[in-house]
Amino acid sequence: MMMKHHLIKILLLALLILPTVSKAQQQVDQNQVSIRAFYSSFAVICQSPNFDDFYKQYTALLNEYASNSFKQSVLLEIDDPNSSAADIATDDNGIQAQYLGNLKVEKRGAYYLVRYPIYDSDEKKYIEIGLKITLDSHGKIQSVTGSYTKEIKTPTDLNK
Repeated sequence: MMMKHHLIKILLLALLILPTVSKAQQQVDQNQVSIRAFYSSFAVICQSPNFDDFYKQYTALLNEYASNSFKQSVLLEIDDPNSSAADIATDDNGIQAQYLGNLKVEKRGAYYLVRYPIYDSDEKKYIEIGLKITLDSHGKIQSVTGSYTKEIKTPTDLNK
């Protein structure tokens, strides 16, 4: 009889904990989906030949996926005539829409690792870009830092 009560308590506790774990897993997955959506949209926006169109679309994208502080730092960099207009979202590495199928987003503790290939036409080689993305409490991009770059043979070599 005592064993049954103990088992029932454990099962009830599991029923209370399981939805919480499941919800946390869904949140991680939603953050990965959001980061992927941001970079996929950003790559397409970067192809815009018209700066005003680029700026409007990028601002709308930042409104949706970025924290206010990250958005401000990105737009200040673009707006300041004395800045180098560094691409903060890719740590100035750029992104190419034709390789979006190889974009990877992985949860790594307190940050997300975003990896994608680019083709360096000057050097005639593929490069893997790795970025550390931190999110605020609302799941919006808080910061982007360059984690690494490395040469790869083909755009599909990200898993090697």
